[in-house]
Amino acid sequence: MKQKFYLLLINMKKQLIGLINMQNSNIQQKQKHTIRNLIIGIIAVIVLLFLVSFIREIVNIRGQIMSGEYNFEEYGGLTSGQGGANVDTQGAYNVSTTDDPSIGSVNAKVTIVGFGDFECPFCRQSFLVIRSLVSEFDSVVQYIYRDFPLESIHANARNAAYAGYCAEQQDKFWPMHDKMFQNQENLSNSDILGYANQVGLNIGEFTTCLSSQAAQNEVDQDIADGVQAGVLGTPTWFINGNRFAGVIPEQVFREIITDIINSQ
Repeated sequence: MKQKFYLLLINMKKQLIGLINMQNSNIQQKQKHTIRNLIIGIIAVIVLLFLVSFIREIVNIRGQIMSGEYNFEEYGGLTSGQGGANVDTQGAYNVSTTDDPSIGSVNAKVTIVGFGDFECPFCRQSFLVIRSLVSEFDSVVQYIYRDFPLESIHANARNAAYAGYCAEQQDKFWPMHDKMFQNQENLSNSDILGYANQVGLNIGEFTTCLSSQAAQNEVDQDIADGVQAGVLGTPTWFINGNRFAGVIPEQVFREIITDIINSQ
């Protein structure tokens, strides 16, 4: 009888211990869930604060650009040459052409004319941005490239501009444009001939064109038009006639384009 009683006590003890362990396990699980939810909540708040801060910064930069107060050096968007921000938003500059290389629709709501120099590091920084935006906005944006070689600081810039013009004569401007920017540190005459061969140009015609009066006249006309429109350094952009200079952050560029589209 006593043995049965002891066995009953032992069994009850085991059940009690089991219940206690189960309760402890449930408490631990609840604590883990609580801690996990707390961590997720903290991360969500941090991400939200970051997004709000980022959007406010973009709006602030865009406002500074439009008012001419944008500090390009502070944000890393510099120009080769002179001029700094060099902003004029009166929309008075008509520098669009039909004979310069372009991508996008001729009937686009937004026309961006870029004056560039193939040896300008800030132009190289910008060209991927502008190509991406033109692709993104498709038929809504047209981009026209014009030359503004800064010969006083870039020894190979004019010859590279001639190379761009001559590639355009064989409908290969954009492949040549990309090649020269991608290999900006190597733009000697022999390098340029190598790139011309790589993009499939007729080398005989290309070589003849490089030393032609037509190539010189085209580049000189771009420079003259740029100077008349107030271009001081590269890159300089004319967005529907409004002048901006320097590397504009992609999101800010996108906001400017969107504002113009929505205002029409």
